Amino acid sequence: MKKETLVKRSEGNLTHRAGLTFASSLLQQGAQFIVGFIVTPIVIHGLGVELYGAWMMIKQAAGYTAQADLRPMGTLKFTLAVTQHVKDKHQKRRQIGAAILIWGLTLPIIFTLGAGLLWAAPSFIHVSDEHILIIRVAMALVILHLAMNRILTLPDNVLRGMNLHYKAMGINAVMVFCGGFLSAVAIWMGWGLPGVAAGGIVASAGVGSVRFIVAKRVLPWFGAARPKREELFTFGKLSGWLMFSGLAFTLFSASDLLVLGIALGPSVTAVYATTGAVIRMLAGPLVQLLGSGGPGIAGLCGEKDWRRVAAVRKEMYVIGITLMTVIGAGILALNSSFLKLWLGEGFYAGDLTNLLLVLIGFTMIFFRIDGVVIDSMLLFRERAVAMLVSGLVAVTSGALLSSVWGTTGMASGMLCGYIVVLLYFQVLIRHKLKCKAIGNFDSLYRPIVVSFLLLTGAYCISSFLNPETWLSFLLTAAPFGCVTFGLMWFIGLSKRDRGMLVKRVVAQMNRNRLVEN
Repeated sequence: MKKETLVKRSEGNLTHRAGLTFASSLLQQGAQFIVGFIVTPIVIHGLGVELYGAWMMIKQAAGYTAQADLRPMGTLKFTLAVTQHVKDKHQKRRQIGAAILIWGLTLPIIFTLGAGLLWAAPSFIHVSDEHILIIRVAMALVILHLAMNRILTLPDNVLRGMNLHYKAMGINAVMVFCGGFLSAVAIWMGWGLPGVAAGGIVASAGVGSVRFIVAKRVLPWFGAARPKREELFTFGKLSGWLMFSGLAFTLFSASDLLVLGIALGPSVTAVYATTGAVIRMLAGPLVQLLGSGGPGIAGLCGEKDWRRVAAVRKEMYVIGITLMTVIGAGILALNSSFLKLWLGEGFYAGDLTNLLLVLIGFTMIFFRIDGVVIDSMLLFRERAVAMLVSGLVAVTSGALLSSVWGTTGMASGMLCGYIVVLLYFQVLIRHKLKCKAIGNFDSLYRPIVVSFLLLTGAYCISSFLNPETWLSFLLTAAPFGCVTFGLMWFIGLSKRDRGMLVKRVVAQMNRNRLVEN
């Protein structure tokens, strides 16, 4: 009996569940890295630079249409997370019912907007005449995929909201492998861009069906119930602000390829996208790590335990700065050589653009941390306003600067947008929580300064590191990463921070053993 009690307590621990959720997300990110590394060159060379750039623009343009559904599944994740300590299962079923109802009501709007986007696609995606039909077919398939994928992610968002996402460990990774395999098959069979788009639909449909089975097995109460009128109104209000927030987020974080393509053409978009490909692949697991604690933080916010929220936020900053420094330094020093070995000549946008993309990666990490806290407090309205302002700054400045400085100008505009929203997030969190510990970040000065010095050094020596084979690249990258991490660990972090990180890892390992036994 005592052992069973310990196991239950272990499973309910926030750190333990966050660790398991991160393990699940890390598995997915690992799959994305492997698939991206293998499939991206196949897709680029199979489609050609122009169509690959057009594909990037199609996905960003369709992202705006996807926001028209009021984001009910995303809202469901947060409302369940905040009330996960509540034992009323029927209330949770009514929340699921509200999400499904809002999704169904907004579905015609998505298809109407999608039809308009489909008609206008050739006017802003400038490709040769023989590719116009291909662009329209691919756009139609992407819009269908986005509309269908909303309902398919329902069980995934329920599991995330209940802090049980790790129960579906491996399913998302399977979807990634299926999507990559189908994309490669589409290129091999000569189906081109429409085949790549259709592969994503097939993979999502298959894996999405499995998610429903897993959610029902893990949560016996999983299902939908008719929501009360006041519940539907409250849920719809939150969904509206989350939609507005998502639209604003899309504006300032997923418009760079679209704007750059309109201004300078799909080929330039392709080069800009490939230059930032490594930062996206390597920073993805870190973003997942920082986001895996979201349901736990939401639970603390629901209990109004603000001091623990402050402590967790500070720890997340230490982790983010440390790991992103290692990733960023490696990209600054070796991205040019990596892209030459991976894709060939002509896919690197230059050292300055590369530097700006790394800095954007840093701001994305900080944005993720503070965004988790703000979402956990259900401050969707404040978040939406902040991101709308920053989005306008990013897109406007990026469009103006890209006409003069090309990819460097676009990256500069996006960086400005992230800085604006981060400054607002800092003020908002400090004001809302009204806790002095939230603003006590003095211990972060040391890792920030050391990180700056390491990044500067990596940028300066990049011209001296030019491995020409995969073996020499690995023999250069591995020791470089180890040295960077060692300097950051022993010089950038204080003894207290190192102890905190070690304690977290050891505690997680011990809890895993306890559950297994």
